[in-house]
Amino acid sequence: MLTVGFETDKEVLSALYRDLGVSLPVGGANFVMREDGDPVGLMRTEVGEYVTITHFIVKNEDINPGDKEFFLRAMLFKFSLNPVPLRVLGRHPELERFGFRFEDGAMYLDSSAVDLSGDCGKK
Repeated sequence: MLTVGFETDKEVLSALYRDLGVSLPVGGANFVMREDGDPVGLMRTEVGEYVTITHFIVKNEDINPGDKEFFLRAMLFKFSLNPVPLRVLGRHPELERFGFRFEDGAMYLDSSAVDLSGDCGKK
């Protein structure tokens, strides 16, 4: 079973950062996807004027492509419960279907306006 939650345990996060190739010290606000209790995905954010998603990585994405979709939708739903302005640096057209818009070098979304409807397989 897949679960998603906020993680503060530095040992868990250090191991996951290492496994996923994140070469930064543990920091920011980290959300972890677990499969049957084992950490398999990371969404690292930095909180400031925006909640900036700096890393979004899932282990074995090629083997289980639906896991990343599940993780993203779960996190967007969680963010929508306490509306925050979200930002992802760079252009990511796959985020437009959720309501993100591109301007000034980043994708932006007020999480209260997230669109979770539609085809999960649509990219």
